[in-house]
Amino acid sequence: MKHNTAALAAAFAAATGLTYPIAAELAQSDLSPMVAVACTATTGSVFLTLGTGLVTRLATRSFRCPDCTFAVRVRHTGAGETRRWQEIAADHPHHVGAVRS
Repeated sequence: MKHNTAALAAAFAAATGLTYPIAAELAQSDLSPMVAVACTATTGSVFLTLGTGLVTRLATRSFRCPDCTFAVRVRHTGAGETRRWQEIAADHPHHVGAVRS
């Protein structure tokens, strides 16, 4: 969880760093202050959304069945839990001939 928090903080810092030059350019232009604030806020939101989406995608693991379309996506799991979901994806009920007990 600490890695995820650090990655989200890095995404926020990157969004702020990318938005600041745009805000500086808009402040020097002949726009009303409310339009400049709206454009800056929108740009910052877009960069932050892209950054958090990237962090989420990198933190998610996917396991697929080799024989069909069954798939499992897990986030924030340890090694044991990841292995368990990997086994579940490989041996889900559609591939078992006998009834499970």
